[in-house]
Amino acid sequence: MSRALRALLLSCIAAAQVRGTRQGQEAPSPAGFLGCRKATELSSLEVLPGGGWDNLRNLDMGRVLNLGYSLCKTTEDGAYVIPDEVFTIPRKQSNLDINSEIIESWKDYQSTTAASINTELSLFSSINGKFSYDFHRTKTHQVKDQAVTTRVQVRNLVYTVKMDPGAALDEGFKQQLLLIASHLENNQTRMADFLAELLVLNYGTHAITSVDAGATLVQEDQVKAAFVRDSWATRSAITASAGAAFHSIIEAKAQSSEAASSAFTRQYLENRTSSRVESIGGVPFYPGITLRAWQEGTRNQLVAIDRTGLPLSFFVGPSTLPELPAPTVRRLARHVEQAVGRYYALNTYPGCTDAASPNFNFHANADDGSCEGAGGNFTLGGAYQECVPLSGPDAGALCRGLEQKNPLTGSFSCPEGYAPARLAVQEREEGYSHLECRDKCVLGIFCHRVCHDAFRLSRVEFSTYWCAAHGPTAPGSGYLFGGLFSPRGANPVTGAQSCPAGYEVLRLLDELRVCVSGDVEVGGRYAVRFGGFFSCQEGNPLAGGARGCPRGFAQHPALISDGCRVAFCAAAG
Repeated sequence: MSRALRALLLSCIAAAQVRGTRQGQEAPSPAGFLGCRKATELSSLEVLPGGGWDNLRNLDMGRVLNLGYSLCKTTEDGAYVIPDEVFTIPRKQSNLDINSEIIESWKDYQSTTAASINTELSLFSSINGKFSYDFHRTKTHQVKDQAVTTRVQVRNLVYTVKMDPGAALDEGFKQQLLLIASHLENNQTRMADFLAELLVLNYGTHAITSVDAGATLVQEDQVKAAFVRDSWATRSAITASAGAAFHSIIEAKAQSSEAASSAFTRQYLENRTSSRVESIGGVPFYPGITLRAWQEGTRNQLVAIDRTGLPLSFFVGPSTLPELPAPTVRRLARHVEQAVGRYYALNTYPGCTDAASPNFNFHANADDGSCEGAGGNFTLGGAYQECVPLSGPDAGALCRGLEQKNPLTGSFSCPEGYAPARLAVQEREEGYSHLECRDKCVLGIFCHRVCHDAFRLSRVEFSTYWCAAHGPTAPGSGYLFGGLFSPRGANPVTGAQSCPAGYEVLRLLDELRVCVSGDVEVGGRYAVRFGGFFSCQEGNPLAGGARGCPRGFAQHPALISDGCRVAFCAAAG
């Protein structure tokens, strides 16, 4: 930690201790959460902004902005105690008209409680909410049951609760930022990257700046897609039937009963594969509940029914971290932003997202154009890895453990008809203990041998290459590809950390194991159509140098090596 930053941190701690001493000497104040509740005899509003938010999983995370109760503020209508750092806008809207919609594709599904924050525009906004439970359930129903989703909801909005733009950071979150900053000032970037990723793990990708407090009653039906296609001209009749089915559960009125008994509604119910009714806030749902009873029960059962927010890095600035120099704050904000970007990138799974295509990949959440075209087959011409010692007494031994010759050539090269394609260049450090001895003499006469353990750090740089065909190749000149694995991932071909029968292992990067075979008869049954490798550093020559796959191939994650994502291309579907 730099001397200037250490002095700043110590001064902050000392100031906090002085304030604590003074507070201990003064008469206790009634302010505070419990003090405010006692003084006002009001309940506290539980739906509050300022918390962290994981915008992939739609989960509340750790607190980012500080909330205090020294002023004993209340909502405009005097119904709830609220923190000093927030203000409320009374809405008192009850949208009791049935809002029905048809969601034809799971790609268009939006959360009922996080639609606003999920639709924020950013580089990776297309996968916002794609790891939430509601999204996964809807996608599973639509794909497995070949269904279309209809949704009917009643929303009762009571307050919009907003965060004061000048709110301070939560102390726990702030300390995490200061720790990352100390490593940045000492040029310990790897540790800073790790702590920034840990920050995202604990606090999410965004911080909530505004929430809508209220309740919503939702019914989602899964209806056979064939029925919806056949009834396309009567789309409004489908939404009306969904509304009628909803009314029949919550004590329908006369006109609703009539609608429910119509022939089309009966047909709708017959083609419904599943149905779910959920009360989010308000009184718990039970069959026969009336809208009036549900609405009357929302007042004391408020929850967040929508959220807006900003990326986590937005809150890392000179005003929130006055202890740090401005250049350090800028580096810190950039590191947090990059950590969020890595979190999004590592959870983006490109592939075919069209369920009607034979190349459809259920796990894909970003379409990569692999739905069309069968694609060819590119033979792998082997791979190799070179290593160069940089420093330290054991760099040579470290290199020998990382080097990999291409079995097809017996050297660090590619066979004829193939060109080397660099996959990554990385460094590795490793410490070794050595017993070092020397003679210790007194007066140059009386000598004895003194030994001690000495720790020495060795550093190397290794470059990984694979051999890509650059034109027609001779039969049997290359390898069949049988998948790959690592200590943290199984081989998709075998379902284990192993190669299929008849395949040998090529050791690449630090932990990647690639399965190859030159025996067409034995290895042919397990061979996967191969379309190249690429990484965060290098593109795929088989895809024109782009960081992607050729037409008809889908990309799959291989591993994360030193923070760099490595992927391989296999036949789509």
